Amino acid sequence: MNPSAHASGAGADPANESWRNDEGALLTMLEEVERKHGYIPQQVGDEVSRLLELKLERIKRAQAKLETGIRRDVQRHVARWSGEEGNLIMILHAIQNQYGYVPREVAMELSRELGVRLARIYEVITFYHYFKLQPPGKHNVTVCNGTACYLKGAAGLLAELRTQLGVGEGQTTPDREFHVDVVRCIGCCGMSPAVVCDGKTHGRVKPADIAGFLAAARAASPEAKP
Repeated sequence: MNPSAHASGAGADPANESWRNDEGALLTMLEEVERKHGYIPQQVGDEVSRLLELKLERIKRAQAKLETGIRRDVQRHVARWSGEEGNLIMILHAIQNQYGYVPREVAMELSRELGVRLARIYEVITFYHYFKLQPPGKHNVTVCNGTACYLKGAAGLLAELRTQLGVGEGQTTPDREFHVDVVRCIGCCGMSPAVVCDGKTHGRVKPADIAGFLAAARAASPEAKP
């Protein structure tokens, strides 16, 4: 008997085998089978096990390729700055320029390559605000929180960004469309409160202006153009 047919007959929709490619559908199918029989029939369990083994093997192969690529990139950056004083910072700059941030798996590989404790690498990353630990957004919105901007309502701008995007300071939206930053001063105290969106500075910003900035940034994306 075909296990797929057995699974279908045991409670899954026979016209829908999305459980083969969707983990959520797989769990739903197993719950339906167990609810109907009170247990998972062996044929169903065997087929699901084979499917998971195939998925795991593919993941391992993909992970091996990724690790090889990361190792090669890290070795290239280390070789470039080998022997230079303060080379850790320069290597981290090169990594961030490549990835847009410092991925944890890259930091771990760098730790192994240099023989430096991972904690030391993160001390450097967190000390210098330039380095990022999260993937950057396609669009960057920076709110100035210097004294003048703070007094003129920077907190309200941040609150509006959280309302519009669902993220706050130092965070990126799940779709990586927007990243929100806060800085101490951008030198525009006379036009406070100020916001920088994709490199363009806006002064005397009101919370009601935020939605317009975000819409303009989305419209400027290449994929948004016909």
